[in-house]
Amino acid sequence: MNEFSDLLLTLLLNQGAALLAGVLFFAALGVPLPATLLLLATGAFVRHGVLPVVWTVAVAWLGAVLGDACSYLLGRWGAHRLPVRITTGPAWQRASTLFGRWGASSVFLTRFLLTPLALPVNLLAGSTRYGLSRFLAAVVLGESVWVVLFVGLGYTFADRWEWLAQFAGDLVGVLLGAVVLGLGAFLLLRRAQRAHAGSV
Repeated sequence: MNEFSDLLLTLLLNQGAALLAGVLFFAALGVPLPATLLLLATGAFVRHGVLPVVWTVAVAWLGAVLGDACSYLLGRWGAHRLPVRITTGPAWQRASTLFGRWGASSVFLTRFLLTPLALPVNLLAGSTRYGLSRFLAAVVLGESVWVVLFVGLGYTFADRWEWLAQFAGDLVGVLLGAVVLGLGAFLLLRRAQRAHAGSV
């Protein structure tokens, strides 16, 4: 951990749920804050009787959901500032179609499994005008899993939560790399199939 993380942990001990909710809110807006680390630490602090579990979890969850909703709205309100040639182009239309089909799953999974992709997914959902009610339903479910899972892990492994935070960060990096590699392979395969079909 670095000095900034140590400072946040000290503030978490002093300010409790309000600090955690603020961190989760701003992390959902793209501010690089150690949100998962703080959730794991929260579980350990709850285990040791420093923080109340129900209030802390509820306020943290609310901060995360509100942050996601705000980043969705940023995408929705900011889309009209993009050049028309982008928003009417084939790539944009394809993204809109794919998001209409897989949007709920991608929103849900990026809340707790592929967290670095959460902000781009939120912005894409807003900019492609994905339904707000469907977006929020996936967010509510996904953030519930994230907050309860990581607070629960911190509670269960209270004496090893720092190691667990490092492991979780490494695992997310590996999963993200696998997703990027898989997407790259899929796009190359599609391109090769189109080239073959065009040559026939």
